Amino acid sequence: MNNIIPLNNSKINYSPAISNPQLNPNKAYRISSEAVDSIQKVGKAADPDMIPAKMLLSLLKSGLTDNKADAKFFKGRTYADWVNMYNLSVDNAVTPTLLEGLEKNPDIKAPDDVIANMKESKNFAAKYHKHQEKLLGEFSDLTKSQGVDTVQMKGIGFSMNYPTPTTRFGGDIDVYNFQHGTDPADPKNSSSLFVDKLVSKNGMEVTGTEYAKHSHIDYKGMPFENHRMFLDKKLSPIHEKMNNYLFKHLKPVQETLPNGTKILVPSKEFNNVFISFHAMQHFAGQGINFHHLADWAVQVNKHGLTIPEEAKGTTFEKFMYAFTNLANKHLGTNVKVPENKELEDAIFDKMLHPDKYKTAGLNPPKHKDPVSLVVFKFKQIVNRTKQNNEIWGTNKTTGQAIYESFVAHLKRPKTFIRVFTRLK
Repeated sequence: MNNIIPLNNSKINYSPAISNPQLNPNKAYRISSEAVDSIQKVGKAADPDMIPAKMLLSLLKSGLTDNKADAKFFKGRTYADWVNMYNLSVDNAVTPTLLEGLEKNPDIKAPDDVIANMKESKNFAAKYHKHQEKLLGEFSDLTKSQGVDTVQMKGIGFSMNYPTPTTRFGGDIDVYNFQHGTDPADPKNSSSLFVDKLVSKNGMEVTGTEYAKHSHIDYKGMPFENHRMFLDKKLSPIHEKMNNYLFKHLKPVQETLPNGTKILVPSKEFNNVFISFHAMQHFAGQGINFHHLADWAVQVNKHGLTIPEEAKGTTFEKFMYAFTNLANKHLGTNVKVPENKELEDAIFDKMLHPDKYKTAGLNPPKHKDPVSLVVFKFKQIVNRTKQNNEIWGTNKTTGQAIYESFVAHLKRPKTFIRVFTRLK
């Protein structure tokens, strides 16, 4: 049986749960490796996810630009191919934009139930976008009443750069708050801690206040990240450099959302770094996907690419080039940059096969006893420390990484029990 993932699949963290009651399968249908055709290079190992990915990227490119989808990717496609493409689009939170691409290419025929689910996803994205606009407007009005300006990063504010803003799925809402009438480039003018107390007094739950980067605010069921800084500058020298750059170039401007709500958003120079650095952090972690590449393609198509002086000669510069080349190849950007095929392939593979990287290349222990869990987590730290050193250009030892993990647990004592009882 061919199954379509319901939109309340546990992998998704971009939006609240929704599902089509007429299509409520338990898992995705996966095609066999025998279904590989000329889309893949001769001699390349069969990859059952490649065909759906090529279909997805072709429609995503069309949805983001005026380009037609590449017809060869859809010739002779089976129902299973379409289902897998749809499931991949749900996992990557790009389904609404794919539907717009499909609507621009009437010669490409998708199965009726796949189209029905894509339409449901697009309709929900629009409703959720409207809901986020309403709550962000209320939040901004609350801080404004206390002499604090709220700037919204990525997410709903950045969606206004998309051809159809409401097709961009949003997750949480990232904000930075500073005292009205002061220079937002000076971190001393941050009102983040004040806003934590303000919303708490107004009955909102605030957690993570001990974190240096941001706290978490639950505003009427909507998660907000209230930033003290933009990047965790203690992680590496490049984090600190680019965090300073982001403060310098925040330069908020007014944006009007689809239903008329006026908010503050960062400058295009800020987004040039914040969008790409955010994607690099996901690459260094375990969660980069086509949603991040779509954001980058939108940014580059509208504003071009600028490499800040602070990034030159760093691993971040290399990532910006590689990510731009992936956008050039797949999503319609056209910026000539140096190629780094090894890095490009590594990024693409992580987008296509996220499950391979969820345990830092290790198989979880068969037995979940405390000793096995601790040994497994030690191996994870070793692997991730090595990977982070390669990605961020640092020279951190395993001992330093373990010490930092220990300190983090000290700040949140309740998490200690998880070390011995849970994989995550």
